[in-house]
Amino acid sequence: MIISSKTDKGIIRSNNEDSLLVIAPWHELAVRNGACLFVVADGMGGQNAGEVASELAVSVAKEWFENTKITEITPKLMGELVEVVNEKVWAYAQANPETKGMGTTFSAILFKDNKAVICHIGDSRIIRVRDNILLQLTNDHSIVGEQVRLGRITPEQARVSPIRNILSKVLGARQFISPDIFETEIKVNDKFVLCTDGLYSMLECSFFEKLIKETKVEELADLLIQQANLNGGKDNSTVIALQITEFPIKIPST
Repeated sequence: MIISSKTDKGIIRSNNEDSLLVIAPWHELAVRNGACLFVVADGMGGQNAGEVASELAVSVAKEWFENTKITEITPKLMGELVEVVNEKVWAYAQANPETKGMGTTFSAILFKDNKAVICHIGDSRIIRVRDNILLQLTNDHSIVGEQVRLGRITPEQARVSPIRNILSKVLGARQFISPDIFETEIKVNDKFVLCTDGLYSMLECSFFEKLIKETKVEELADLLIQQANLNGGKDNSTVIALQITEFPIKIPST
């Protein structure tokens, strides 16, 4: 597996409310579990609550991965992960009134052997390129995302819509959530990109697709964020890019 990742506060914002988690195949936790995990989270809320929400989400996800014996990955297992993460973020907000109402997007891929399971809530995205065909695997949980799915507006219109930041689902803002969780097949040379809306909203759809298709994975995270910042960098932006080089996914043995 080839991986690049980066998070950046952008040009306008003074702090970064995005967080990411990369447990690569060679990470000691991956070796122990024979699995690897990737997460992007984009926090929201008053004061610094968004930053707290996203950081807490990825730290709890890492703790869960460390303390869970993973023999097989399933949607049920991923459901347990996101349930634990949501519970911790929700409980923190209830215990700290100044952060009440905070939440975060949460887009994750868990890989093991020849399988991958995706969990998604919010408007961050998980994208796959296979045989030079780009496919967005996740649906944006937002008002404009729903309008795109109904054919009322185009993806490019959604990207610049003044209501694009109104989300229909986030993690941690409610005690109970209904994320999208599903298995997806993987093949050698598959390229996956996980990114927050601060990244893709700064790039025209066609240009965004071109960069993902044509850029080497090793350079992709840096280049995407560089381009987002050149276009104004109005929001925080986060990218994890990875490519499957072996199938099943090879993780070093202990």
